[in-house]
Amino acid sequence: MDIEFDHLTFTVDSSAFRWGAKKRTLLKSISGRFRAGELSAILGPSGAGKSSLLNALSGYRSCGVSGQLKLNGQPRDEAKFKKMSCYITQEDLLVPLLSLQEVMCFAASLKLPPTYSRKEKHAVVEEVQNMLGLADCKYTRTELLSGGQKKRLSIALELINNPPIFFLDEPTSGLDNVSTSNLLKILRCLAHQGRTVVCTIHQPSASLFTLFDNVYVMAAGLCVYQGAPQEMLPFIRSATSLSCPTHYNPADYVIELTEVEDNITALSKAIENGKLTKFKRLPNKVDFDKQHYTQDVPMKNHNSSSIFDEKSAAKTLFTYGRINDDFTKGTCSDFSVSCWTQFFTLLSRMLLQVRRNKVGLQIQLYNHLGCSLALGIMFYQMAKDGQEFFNHMKFCIGVIVFHTYTQCMVPILAYPFEVKLLKKEHFNQWYGLCPYYLALTFSKVPTITFFSLLYLTIVYTLSGLPYELDRFLVFCTVGVTVAFVAEGMGLMIGSVFSVTNGAAVGPLSIAPFLGLAIYGFDFARAIPSYMWPMIKSSFMRSGVIALIISVFGMNREMLECSDPVYCHFQDPKVTLHYLALEDETPWHEIRLLLVMLVVFRLAFYLGLKWRLRT
Repeated sequence: MDIEFDHLTFTVDSSAFRWGAKKRTLLKSISGRFRAGELSAILGPSGAGKSSLLNALSGYRSCGVSGQLKLNGQPRDEAKFKKMSCYITQEDLLVPLLSLQEVMCFAASLKLPPTYSRKEKHAVVEEVQNMLGLADCKYTRTELLSGGQKKRLSIALELINNPPIFFLDEPTSGLDNVSTSNLLKILRCLAHQGRTVVCTIHQPSASLFTLFDNVYVMAAGLCVYQGAPQEMLPFIRSATSLSCPTHYNPADYVIELTEVEDNITALSKAIENGKLTKFKRLPNKVDFDKQHYTQDVPMKNHNSSSIFDEKSAAKTLFTYGRINDDFTKGTCSDFSVSCWTQFFTLLSRMLLQVRRNKVGLQIQLYNHLGCSLALGIMFYQMAKDGQEFFNHMKFCIGVIVFHTYTQCMVPILAYPFEVKLLKKEHFNQWYGLCPYYLALTFSKVPTITFFSLLYLTIVYTLSGLPYELDRFLVFCTVGVTVAFVAEGMGLMIGSVFSVTNGAAVGPLSIAPFLGLAIYGFDFARAIPSYMWPMIKSSFMRSGVIALIISVFGMNREMLECSDPVYCHFQDPKVTLHYLALEDETPWHEIRLLLVMLVVFRLAFYLGLKWRLRT
C-alpha cells in the first residue's frame, strides 16, 4: 500500500484559551510518498513537524489538516484506511499487571476473526513472539520488561492481525544503540515483507541511517529532502554547493544545515517541497506478488530475547495472508469481533488486572478498615443516646464524606493513564467505546461493593444502631450508592483532565456538594425556596438525609438518655420533625442518588467520546 500526500497542510491554534488567537502552521503544503516494501523514516530537528506529519498521515489528528491523501494513487477512504493501518505511539502504552503472553492473548481475542479457534489464536501469538524475539519473556509482566522489549511488544500486538501499514512515532526513543539497531532491523524486515512502515526518528547514527530505504527530511514544516539515504548528500551538494565532511554522519549534517533558513529554502525549493524523489532501487528488495524476500539484512540469532530469525519472519507473511486479503478487499467490518465478545474479553482483562493488583487491594482494605474503626470508636454506642443529636449528624456526614473522597479521588489520579491506553487501542480498531465503557463499569462493581460494605458494617455495629435487618440494608444501600456516584464523578474528571489538573479540579468540585450537604439543618423549616434546586443537586446531601432517616426513622423506638433530667431528642420523631423530615422516606433520596449516578456516568461517557476525537 503506497501512501501519497499532496499539498498537505496542518494548522493549529496557537492558544486554546484566547479569543482571536492566531493559527500556527505546522505543515506547509508538503508532498511526498511512502512506498510499500520500504522502511521509511521522517527525520528532522525538534519542532520540524515530524510527529505532526505522522499524525496527519495516520489520521490520529484530523482537525486542521487539509490537502490530498491518497492510497495507491487513489483518494483514500478514511474508514477503510483506519482498518488497514496501526499507530504505535512514542510512549509504550501497555496493559499493566499482566504478562506478555496474557496481553497478546487478549489482543488476539479482540483482533482476530471469530472463525479462529482458541488453538489457532495461540498459534498466531506464539508465531509473532518467535518472530520478534519475545518468547523468552512471555511470562514476564509488562511493567517489568526492558525498554526494547516493551517496544517490540507494542509492535507484536499490532502485528497479530497483520495490518499492511505501520506508523511509529519515535520508536527508538529511550533505547540504547544495540536495542535501537535491533529494533530498526526488525522494522526493516517487516517492511521488506511487503508492509508500508513509516516512523519518525530524531537523529540516527551513521550506521542506523543506512538501514532506512527511504528518508523524508523536514525542517520548519517544509520538506528539504525525500529519497534514498545514499542520494541525500549528492542532492545537498547540487542544491547548496555544500559538501559533507569526510567521516561525518549524514543525518547530523543535514540537521545542522537546517539551522540556517537560507539552506531550508534552497533545499525545499530543489525538492519542490516533497514533489520530487531522489530514488534509487536497492538490490534484493521484496517482490510481494512473486513471494520473494529480502536478504540484505543478515539476522543471526545471537540472543532470542533481543533479535529474531529472518527465515521464520519470512514465513509469517503467508501465515497471515488471510488477514491481508480482508484488508485489500475492504471487506473487514469496523471491528474483528462482535460487541459482546469485546465486552467479555475486556471485562475478563480488567477483572484479572484487579485481582493482580494486590498492593492496591491491600491499600483499600487497610484504608476502609482503619477509617471505619476510627469513626466507630469516635462515635462508639452514641447512636443509642438521645443526648448526642449533633454527634448523630456528624456521624452521618462522616460516612458520606468518606465514601465521596475515597471513591472520587482514586480514579482522578489513576484513570488518565487508562485514557491514553484506550485512545491507542480504540484508534487501532481493537474495540468500540460502548463495550469498553460497559466492561469498565462492571469491573468496578465487586471491589467497590465489598470494601464499602465492610466499612458500613463496622461503623454500623460500633455506633450502636439497632440490629434490624431492614434498617441495616437501607444504611448499606445508601453508602454503596454514594460510593458509585462518587466514582462516576471521579471517572468523569479523570477522563477529561490530566493527573495534575484533576487533583485540583476534584476537591474543587466536591466542595460545593459538601457545602450544600451540611447547609440549613439548624433552620430546616426556614430554608429559602430558591435554595432548594441547588440543595437537591447535591448527591452528598441526598446521602446524608437518607442516612439520617435510616438512623432516626423507620419506626425506631425511643432512644436511651444519659441525662436523667431532660432529653429533648430522646424520641426519634422529634429529631425528624426538627429537621423537617417527618414525612420523608429514604427511597426518595436513593432515587435522587440514582439519577445523579446516571448523570455522572453519562458525562463520563461523553468525556471519553470527546477525548477519542481530540
